[in-house]
Amino acid sequence: MIETRDLSCTFSEGSFSQNRFTAVSPISAVFKNGGRYAIVGESGSGKTTLARMIAGLQKPDGGNVYFDNMPLYGRRYKARKEHFKRVQIIQQNSASALDPKMSVGKSIEEPLICFFGMDKARRKKRCEELLTLCNLPVSYYARLPSELSGGEQKRIAIARALAAEPECLIFDEATNGFDLPLRKKIVEEIIDLQKEVGFTLIFITHDMELAVVVADEILVMRSSKLVEQVTFSGDPSVFQQPYSKVLLEASGII
Repeated sequence: MIETRDLSCTFSEGSFSQNRFTAVSPISAVFKNGGRYAIVGESGSGKTTLARMIAGLQKPDGGNVYFDNMPLYGRRYKARKEHFKRVQIIQQNSASALDPKMSVGKSIEEPLICFFGMDKARRKKRCEELLTLCNLPVSYYARLPSELSGGEQKRIAIARALAAEPECLIFDEATNGFDLPLRKKIVEEIIDLQKEVGFTLIFITHDMELAVVVADEILVMRSSKLVEQVTFSGDPSVFQQPYSKVLLEASGII
C-alpha cells in the first residue's frame, strides 16, 4: 500500500528568485495494492508533481510517502533503490525515455541487470516475454526506437518498466498526443496489463473521460489542491465538487 501524508512541494519561480509557488498543497491519500486510480486535473494542477513525489523522483518540502508504512523520504533515503524497483513511472514522452542509440532489447534489459543481475540468456528470454506481453513482436528486440511508431515506443517504455516487476506503475499522460483510436487502444492495453499482472495503477490525465474508463478511484486536483477523491462505478453523481462537474461536462459525461 502507498500512502501520502500531508505531502507538499514548492518551486522557485525563477533560477535566482526568492519567490516560491506551491505546486502541491498538503495531500493525504491512500493507494491500495492492486487498485486502479486516476489523478485528473488541468495543466498546472500539480498532478505530475504529485506523481513524481510518489515515484521518488521529486523530494517534497513537507510530508512523506509511505510504502507499506515505511517512509521514502528522509535524511539517508535508505529505501530509495528498492522504491525505484517497486514504483515505476511511464513518462509522457516515451521517446525521450529511450536511448536512441540503444536497441529495444538492451533498453528493456537494463532493469533486469540492475535489479536482478540476470545473465545474458535469461535476459533475452525475459525481454521476449515482455515484448509479447506488451503486444509487440519479439523481432523488435534488435530495433532502434527511431524505427518504431509513437504507440510502439510507448509499449517499449511500458515493457521496460514491467521488467523491474513493480508493485505500482504510474502512467503520466500516457495517451497525450495520440489520435482517438490509438488513445483507446493504449488505454485498453493498460487495463488488460493491470488485470493480468496485478500492479497498482496510477493514471495521470487531464481528461476526465479517460479517468472514468481507467480507474475505480478518482482524485481530482486543481491549483495544487486535492479537490475530492471518489469511488467511481459508473454513476457521475458521486462527484460533488463544482470543478469536478466542469471536467465531467467538458468530457461530455454529463
